[in-house]
Amino acid sequence: MKHTMCWYGRMTHGTFTIGGDENPIVIVHSIDERVIMDPDDVDEYLHSEGHDSYLVPDEFTGEIVFSQSFFKGLTNDTY
Repeated sequence: MKHTMCWYGRMTHGTFTIGGDENPIVIVHSIDERVIMDPDDVDEYLHSEGHDSYLVPDEFTGEIVFSQSFFKGLTNDTY
């Protein structure tokens, strides 16, 4: 049983056209939870925890981009 990182939160999944090329892209608006788990269990976990969306970065073949709202939510805890 393979375990991998899964992200849960608000994301937009789709195929977007950039410069005439169509590419599968996920736009990450928030990552509310990161879990290391069996990727076969992500759908069940998604519904049981009430998340909107998920992404398994190791298994996604496309572009992952982060929205401005994602970056606005980041904090810098370094001194």
